[in-house]
Amino acid sequence: MANTASVEIQMKKLLDEVDEQVQKAMDDGMKQVAKETVTKLKAESPKGPDGYANGWRTKKIDKNGVVVHNATHPRLTHLLENSHVIRNGNGTYGRTSPGHGQIVHIAPIEEWASEELPRRIMEGIE
Repeated sequence: MANTASVEIQMKKLLDEVDEQVQKAMDDGMKQVAKETVTKLKAESPKGPDGYANGWRTKKIDKNGVVVHNATHPRLTHLLENSHVIRNGNGTYGRTSPGHGQIVHIAPIEEWASEELPRRIMEGIE
């Protein structure tokens, strides 16, 4: 009986160590990828007085989550990335055409981050 209890205690210790290692790898990976994502977004976003390149920030939402967002112009980022409805000169409505008000710059960086995060977590675990 004592032997079974000893194995159980050892297994619990081992699983706790693995859990801590995975949690640390997740935390480190999220922080690194979020920071690099902000850097990439600042480089690719429109600059100048009407731009919002310097507004990118990270925000920790809970113990297992980080959000990258634009603190200064959150609505403008969506409009420029996805196009938007405009009023034409004769009173009709249309959408901005690609190249006219549509600047796809967030989606490629989002795709990079979604591929990079699992890779960083796996590196941290190994």
